[in-house]
Amino acid sequence: MAKSLSPNSGLIGIAYLPHGTMLLDPNREDLPDGVQSLHSSCMKISEKIAELDPDLIILLTPHGINLHQAINIYQPGILMSGASGNAEWNSQWSDYSVDVSLDGETCQDLYLYLKQRLPRVEGMLAFAGLSVPLRWGEVVPLYFALHKLAFNTEGNNSTVKHISIQSRPKVIIIAQPMKGTTNEARETYIEEQRPFLVEFGRLIRSWCNKSSQRILLVISGDQAHTHAWSTQLPTIYQPHPSCFSKFPNSGTEYSKLFDEFIHNWITGKYRKLKNELFSLDEELLLNQAGNIEKFALSCGYVGSLTMQGVMENDLIQNRIDDSSKPIDPSSYWLLTNCISSCPTYYGMMAALYIRNFEQ
Repeated sequence: MAKSLSPNSGLIGIAYLPHGTMLLDPNREDLPDGVQSLHSSCMKISEKIAELDPDLIILLTPHGINLHQAINIYQPGILMSGASGNAEWNSQWSDYSVDVSLDGETCQDLYLYLKQRLPRVEGMLAFAGLSVPLRWGEVVPLYFALHKLAFNTEGNNSTVKHISIQSRPKVIIIAQPMKGTTNEARETYIEEQRPFLVEFGRLIRSWCNKSSQRILLVISGDQAHTHAWSTQLPTIYQPHPSCFSKFPNSGTEYSKLFDEFIHNWITGKYRKLKNELFSLDEELLLNQAGNIEKFALSCGYVGSLTMQGVMENDLIQNRIDDSSKPIDPSSYWLLTNCISSCPTYYGMMAALYIRNFEQ
């Protein structure tokens, strides 16, 4: 992989996007409170991603084709491969879909890079190299990440509900590891995976730094799944009845606290350094949020751990409330968008960091 020849190549942005299917259609009459704002924020992030104009998107998903306790990279080395699927959930939203082209050659380079430096890295070859199936954990964040780009692409065949990009940007998809098949294995791996996934993030960053491509990292994930929820909500926004014992409608004491930790971590509330700049607080993420995640149950936590490694020690300027204030040349990242909300039993968050090209 060629070394970066341009200061504007490598990792140019990081988008943390939810995958709740209810965000896709803002015109439904039965939407829970908070969905409209989340949808609007995701669309604003989509517009900024189009301005960034990435060559390559790396998507990390907790709900893909997962392996137990191993990272799974889709289709390394397979040329002319694609990925497509719809966002069906509770027999709804199947009319929303995404169709993308995978970058098998670049993916092979990333796979070999990680395989040589990290345990538990595997590559999946699906259907003799044919298209890989996608579901909501990939489709929803890709829908928002690519929405504006799709309509800026000449000759695209996208519609409001179907996003198709077959040329640029290409996509690499990585499924994050599951936590094991038994309760004992899960408990052990919850502890082990924290430093493992932070190191995975460091390696993603070092690989991106060598690239001549403009790369956008997209992290798919939702927050605590143990919030209180109303039995008056339409059933499509409630947990499946078989999960009521896991997600009681009264909620748990850990859900709001966990989401507060993650929001403070991503916005740097307690990590101010110089000139109001901040860096991601590893102690807050790994220990405070990490110690209650097994009660809060967040599918996005694995992506947060990886993101900690990707952005480790980088200075960040929060420009959410005032985008007109001068850009601090000391900052490496600009936090341009962030929203947290809890429309139902699980919390959702959307955020975007853009590289400070004026640095």
